[in-house]
Amino acid sequence: MGRLMNKLYTAVMFLAVSSIAVAGGNSSHSAHSGMKAGSGVHFFGQLYVGFDKRSTGSGNSVDSIRDDGGKSRLGLKFKENLGSMSLVGHAEWKFDIADGNSTSDSSSSCNDAADCRTFDLHIGNLGFMTPLGYIGIGSFESPYKTMGMYDSNMDTALALNAHGGTSGGAFGIAGTWDSSIMYQGAMGPIEVGYIRGMSSETAGATAPNVKKSDYALGVTVKHVMPGLELGIARSHDKSGDSNRGISNDKIFASYKVMPNLGAFYTEEEIEIAGGGTAAGDVTTVGLHYTMGNNMIQFVHAQGNMDAATTDYDVVGLSNEMTLSKSSSLTIGVTRKGTEGTDNAISTFALGLLHKF
Repeated sequence: MGRLMNKLYTAVMFLAVSSIAVAGGNSSHSAHSGMKAGSGVHFFGQLYVGFDKRSTGSGNSVDSIRDDGGKSRLGLKFKENLGSMSLVGHAEWKFDIADGNSTSDSSSSCNDAADCRTFDLHIGNLGFMTPLGYIGIGSFESPYKTMGMYDSNMDTALALNAHGGTSGGAFGIAGTWDSSIMYQGAMGPIEVGYIRGMSSETAGATAPNVKKSDYALGVTVKHVMPGLELGIARSHDKSGDSNRGISNDKIFASYKVMPNLGAFYTEEEIEIAGGGTAAGDVTTVGLHYTMGNNMIQFVHAQGNMDAATTDYDVVGLSNEMTLSKSSSLTIGVTRKGTEGTDNAISTFALGLLHKF
């Protein structure tokens, strides 16, 4: 798959970047959507709290009321017209309204003050929106995460990346990069994203979660045919494998089968283990079905791992019920079953979300 991905990247990136450079592009950066020139500072956020029951193997289940995924957010953004371009800013913090600790509940999560903050920065950046797209510096969600991320339960106890259903960690689906430079542009149906680590700092708590020259990129082609989206993405760790470099590669697609039914597919070749997902190949297929004010997600993922007797299957079923324009209630279960001696993991969860 690696050689195929390299050829795809070369061809698609050449076409995409050439098109944007010639004709100009409009950034699709989600942080900047909905803002108008001169609109001033806009405050936004959401509150989330969930109950989850997690069972591992034959051991007793653990009940929790928490938001360890950091789905509760508080943020601000602005866009200032500078004439031929605009200055754009975005800052967003995550927190846990159930226990006041923005990080996980593990016994070692408060070994130093940085781990015990009530608010934890999710992303923060400043940049310019130009006729050729957006370019900015700071911390961002990587294109590997934002392109082809179809899990409606992201950042909750049901999340696929918490059960091996997708990649995890900074180089995977959970990828939020510190101290980086980002470019995003669009031309017609083609969207391109590229992020690169820029800091060589290595000292303890001040070190970013990615190193200088690490990069991630993604290309999405929308409306290949009515309702069809296709894309590829890569995260690259320059220092991996004794500085020879290792990568995560992803192919993804989604298709609107009917107005209320959508299907999605991702295939990942994972060399950079993280977030509980080891090296190997993970194939994920799923459906989103809307019925009235309910959105049902069904997912099946299969992990073909590099290590012997560690293959697994993940099955998830959830229902998100819209209570109002700003509020929703989600109930579901995600289960990871493994071969060999590894324990199966099952998570049942109920979560309430309000956006403002």
